[in-house]
Amino acid sequence: MKKRRATNGTGSRRSIHGTGLRRSTAALVALLLVAAALAIGGGPAQAAPAAPAGRASAATVDLSRWMGEMHGYLDDRPLNGIAMPGSHDSGSWSIPADPGLCTSGWSYDAASLDPRLAASISRAQSSSLTGQLDEGARYLDLRLCREGGQWRTFHGAPMGGLFFDGPSGEAASVKRWIDDHPSEVVVISVSAAVPAGADAGEPITRLRDLFGSRVATRTELSATSRYGDFVKAGKNVVLIDSSAAVDQPWAWHADSISDRGSYPTANPSWWEILKSFFSGSPPQQIYDQTLTLNEKALARDPGADQGRLFVLSSIVQPDLQIPQLFMIRLLSPFFPASVRDNYLMHLANGLNPQLVTKLQTQWRSPELARNMNIVAIDDLGHRPQGDLQRAVIDINTLAGHAT
Repeated sequence: MKKRRATNGTGSRRSIHGTGLRRSTAALVALLLVAAALAIGGGPAQAAPAAPAGRASAATVDLSRWMGEMHGYLDDRPLNGIAMPGSHDSGSWSIPADPGLCTSGWSYDAASLDPRLAASISRAQSSSLTGQLDEGARYLDLRLCREGGQWRTFHGAPMGGLFFDGPSGEAASVKRWIDDHPSEVVVISVSAAVPAGADAGEPITRLRDLFGSRVATRTELSATSRYGDFVKAGKNVVLIDSSAAVDQPWAWHADSISDRGSYPTANPSWWEILKSFFSGSPPQQIYDQTLTLNEKALARDPGADQGRLFVLSSIVQPDLQIPQLFMIRLLSPFFPASVRDNYLMHLANGLNPQLVTKLQTQWRSPELARNMNIVAIDDLGHRPQGDLQRAVIDINTLAGHAT
């Protein structure tokens, strides 16, 4: 008879019990490690809390749709209480180096002496109208000249391209942009230079026909109507009749807008121009004039302007620099085209960084920021990452702005 080996039973039981003990210990250790990891923040990545609906950051917002993306800040604010970028002399981007001249333009006589010099101080933008809208502009300063039976954009006297030019023209491209961006309310100030006997109201009437039902009427909406009311009504275009040529409800009166004294002094005398030349007037004097006018306008009690749109003209007045530009043109081989052929934008690109600083510092103070509305800018799009536009838009995120 074979002797039973005691080790068979006890050995198996020890093996089974040992395996179970190791598994239990491993599970316990794993559980402790998970608990420790969660305690110190090393667990599964958690998504950052989403920004409240309609309150996108001005630093990252899509400039082509910033109103819609920031509607949470804007819905209950009056249109004239929203800080928005605008472009000055918006249509001048297409003025060529050697332009044709608008014979009805206010500076025709002076411009005819040297059209190329006139073009250099007339071209205020570097992007098309739709480009400016994509870059955040919600105010367009549109000046049109009737010349040779056609409407062209112009500034002073130098003319740019055809405006009403069929389905491929600039007017049609603006219409498509308006249709594609129903949450973006765009204010368009239309002024016309025409020869005697011509209809100065034709361009704004054609724009109204082009935009159709999207045009807001001043009998139903006003500058103090809320942004949300414009959007709900499907009215995202405001047409300002700056030439006072049309008396229709869809043509907002010229006095719907005020610059509150922020527009630089225009048309200096030749004596003032020569005096500035011989005194060595540097561009900084022009910048200081603009910034001083801006600050005074922002600090001024709106008074009768309370119910109007406010256009802060953050632009340069280049007339005093004409002699300097003339010297630059005489010595043209020594100057880059960006200075010689685009002198107004050259000056603007010296001013605009200073505007950014003001908007990010002194002008963010409650007593100034509360009055911020449209900020009209030269060469709107020539800024790194749209920092100037974003600095304007960011005013809307301040607590208590335009309440």
